[in-house]
Amino acid sequence: MNFYEFDASIPINHFQLKEELGCSQVYIREDKLVIGGDITQEEAEQGLANHKPKPYPQPTVEDKLASVGLTLDDLKAALGL
Repeated sequence: MNFYEFDASIPINHFQLKEELGCSQVYIREDKLVIGGDITQEEAEQGLANHKPKPYPQPTVEDKLASVGLTLDDLKAALGL
């Protein structure tokens, strides 16, 4: 596995970039963007150059409730609605 470091101020969508590159890791460590996986440095550089980050989707009310094991109907019942 190879690790490459880049300027962390580059705007990226970590999940999207990881999928685009087919690598195993994309994360920030200190002030560096780290890309790790079975790719070459040239592939990582080209992937960053071509990357057009999409915004992260905002969770819905249902998503937030599901994260704590509730449904909208559960919440309504608990509130007496």
